[in-house]
Amino acid sequence: MVNILQEAMITLLFLAALVQTGLSQRLMGSLLKNHVPQENTWKTIFVKQKVDHFAFDRASQERLFSQKILINLDHWKPGGALFFYTGNEGAIELFAQNTGFIFDIAPAFDAAVVFAEHRYYGVSMPFGSLNESFSDWTKSRYLTVEQAMADFAENIVWLRKTYFKSDDYVTRVITFGGSYGGMLAAWMRAKYPGLVQGAIAASAPVWMFPGMSQDTAAPYRLITEVFRDAQSDCPAKISKSWDMITKMGGTKTGRNQLSKLFRTCKQLDSDGVVALSNWLNGMYFDMAMVNYPYPTSFLADLPAWPVKEFCKRTNVSDDVITTIAAGAQMYSNYTGQLRCLDLDSDPAGDLGMTGWDFQACLEMILPISSNRSTDMFPDEQFDLESYVAYCEERWNSTARPFWLKYYFGGGDGYDFSGFSNIFFSNGRLDPWAVGGTALILDEDICLSDCPNVLIEDGAHHLDLRSSNPADPESVLMARKLEVEAIKRWTSPPATKVEL
Repeated sequence: MVNILQEAMITLLFLAALVQTGLSQRLMGSLLKNHVPQENTWKTIFVKQKVDHFAFDRASQERLFSQKILINLDHWKPGGALFFYTGNEGAIELFAQNTGFIFDIAPAFDAAVVFAEHRYYGVSMPFGSLNESFSDWTKSRYLTVEQAMADFAENIVWLRKTYFKSDDYVTRVITFGGSYGGMLAAWMRAKYPGLVQGAIAASAPVWMFPGMSQDTAAPYRLITEVFRDAQSDCPAKISKSWDMITKMGGTKTGRNQLSKLFRTCKQLDSDGVVALSNWLNGMYFDMAMVNYPYPTSFLADLPAWPVKEFCKRTNVSDDVITTIAAGAQMYSNYTGQLRCLDLDSDPAGDLGMTGWDFQACLEMILPISSNRSTDMFPDEQFDLESYVAYCEERWNSTARPFWLKYYFGGGDGYDFSGFSNIFFSNGRLDPWAVGGTALILDEDICLSDCPNVLIEDGAHHLDLRSSNPADPESVLMARKLEVEAIKRWTSPPATKVEL
């Protein structure tokens, strides 16, 4: 039987210098003046993809599905760059709406901007619908990192040769991505260096797979530090609340009180109390991820610095559960438009719970534990064996917990020494930073040109968001460095010297 943390973890997983004088004035204005850009627009197109890129029989080659792509050519000129966002675990519009940095800098590079939807998410379903695509293992088995990357590779080839009608060396391609998308952006450069000239990998926990990091409790320690920085006694209140919720959940009177305090849509029973604890666990994790310096609606409608706002609301009463419930209302219903808290609903409806459940179970396994002596969460030790057993039974498939470590490298003797032109950025406030390259103090993590930046005041891929007047200096500097890297990678290739 999978434990509570393992169930919650699947949900959490579902749920990432100087400016060279040659930079154009329009780019400098964008980066230095914190302008607020106009709403970005795009054209939606659909392209045909093979369901299985790695089979050679005719039937497999002829089995196709429609993949959604968003494309913006407002600033593209022949010979300009192609900025290609490698889609994450959800509808592609969600990421296009929250990755304004690409649009901000596109004019300076005469760049086309493309967001490609990940197979099995949004409407890019290989077998027509979500239910049908996950109806049995013979259909869900094509949801792998390798197949998704092959989709993106095919996109780039088609865009270069058909859509832009330019040869491979005229249109220089830079992949972008945040979180899982950041992993894909980096891996596209690593595995398809002939197609991709560089990658911006923001908040990408590329070194967090089984066998790479032994400190599985690090994300929860970081979250605890973020809450403590916001208000010194905030973690202690949260820590006390777990046992109190469990105790109250043991009686009908207590469950009624919890239902009223948290304004749940359904009267809580014993299972509902467990669901409430899991929801709170996920809320703290997500709140740290989106602890941005201005109001956002990425995972939920939230105020600026939501962790600080949550902790402030825990001061409304001496009763711990009352204060936690007040903070939870801020997260779940900041706009005041919801009648009640639906513990069964997906708070980020455009993210793909089913697809990420499958991936986090069988290939994208990211171990996370908690330790009450060092963090504010209940004691839960991630156990790979029981986790894999649960997932294999759930999906009637075989898990590959160590495959990505061998396939891509990273940690424990599997390094990136053959990779190049990948910019890694992580936010100090982001729990996923501990699984990225944030703890590496130098840039010698690959063959060449792999800048590695820790953004002091940054949460989950803050650097990929549009410029905002509230942006801290640390993210402005990160963006400058990213632009400098893109300039290097999009420069025309050196003339070949004949010997």
